[in-house]
Amino acid sequence: MIRLLKLEYSKWKNNSVIGILVFLYVIMMPTLIFLGKQFDNLPNGMPSNDVFFEFPTMWGWLGYAASWPVFFCLGLIAVFIVVNEVSYKTMRQNVMTGLTRKEFFVAKVLSVIVISILATLLFTVVGLVIGFVHTQGASLSDAFDNSWSIGRFFLLCMGYMSFGLFCGFVLRRSGVAVLFYLIYIIVLESILKWLIHFQLLNNSSVNFYPANSFEDLMPLPLFHFADAIPKKEMSFDFLLTYTEASISTIVWIIVFLGLSYWSMTRRDI
Repeated sequence: MIRLLKLEYSKWKNNSVIGILVFLYVIMMPTLIFLGKQFDNLPNGMPSNDVFFEFPTMWGWLGYAASWPVFFCLGLIAVFIVVNEVSYKTMRQNVMTGLTRKEFFVAKVLSVIVISILATLLFTVVGLVIGFVHTQGASLSDAFDNSWSIGRFFLLCMGYMSFGLFCGFVLRRSGVAVLFYLIYIIVLESILKWLIHFQLLNNSSVNFYPANSFEDLMPLPLFHFADAIPKKEMSFDFLLTYTEASISTIVWIIVFLGLSYWSMTRRDI
């Protein structure tokens, strides 16, 4: 395991694109939440913008703010650690010089797991610092009153990054893989939900699409206020529960990793 991780790190430690994405994530993740200080007119039930920074509500707002750099930065890192192998022909070279295809794939999955753990550790440290600074008399029990947010954030990272690996292994060409990753999450999934579900089925299965499952792990906390829910008539809940979102995300992670492995083992390298 350590050997594979060292090999992976040696490949992309000097890659400028991955370096920029890591830098953007480290900067954006802790700073986006402070945009909340600019909001003065808040919905009923929210007394002030202190809810953005105080325990335990801070975890939800920080998680939502951080979900954007996770989607953009970490997801694209997962795409690039695969497509760069194809572009530079190191995938073929690794297999020819001793790595099995399984080891090559496991190295990518281990990289995604390690990056997700590090991103979650940063999320936890930033959350604790923000919470203790802004919450008077906070204790450890107050800080971790909503601690399941940390586990859900890890699943969020794994979800987007496993989809990034899937795009990389299946599409292989960097431009195509990056465009599909972005277009599917930003546009295509919404179109599919509108065409298939809101026009034909109109049931809760619409919530179990991959990106929607990831998003519902750390949804915009305003959606927990009745006035913020869209007024479109629906016979089902607007959001997945945290348990449903977690289970759905785990299933999608397994599906994406399974399809990635299948694609790699069945195609020419």
